[in-house]
Amino acid sequence: MPAPSYLPRNRLDALVDGILAITMTLLVFGLKLPDDIHGDLFGALATLRPKIVSWVVSFLILALCWQRHVKDFRQVGHIDGRLFRLVVLWLLVTSVVPFTTTLIGEHDELPQSHIIYAVNIVAIQLVAVLRNLHLRAHPALFSDGTAEGHDTGWRSALIIGISALASVAVAFVRPTDASIAYILIWPLTLLANWLRPQ
Repeated sequence: MPAPSYLPRNRLDALVDGILAITMTLLVFGLKLPDDIHGDLFGALATLRPKIVSWVVSFLILALCWQRHVKDFRQVGHIDGRLFRLVVLWLLVTSVVPFTTTLIGEHDELPQSHIIYAVNIVAIQLVAVLRNLHLRAHPALFSDGTAEGHDTGWRSALIIGISALASVAVAFVRPTDASIAYILIWPLTLLANWLRPQ
């Protein structure tokens, strides 16, 4: 039987870091002042509130995604073809975040924009769980040859999914405040960590 063909881990790390850095940077391009501010800079900045909120929420969610990816890959020593394809799929759905962020920033009054954003965020989490399930099923990909103790990430996915559902629910009542629901990610994460058996 031929030896498995693995891709260099450092090349995948560079790809992930590069795409996430660009994606996070693209978020700020949605923050533009109106052409004519009529001498009222603070008033013009106040009109950017939905865009600023969506930018901050998306930036922090992407930072959490990157942190989770780094943690999940800490012990990974080898990248097979399927793992590479799952990471590329994860990057694909992640790279759409600047577009969906613009939707909720420019059309925060429309529940549909919040639904599209939530679907995007949940898709990122689902692909991450699939990636981690692949890792668990293939212990040879780990440096030590064992997947024991490797988290599938379902808790993180569930927490972000609950926050996304809360955002969609709020969007049907007060759509301009729907993005605020993503703040739930941090207290729910703290609660989940506190409740997790040691």
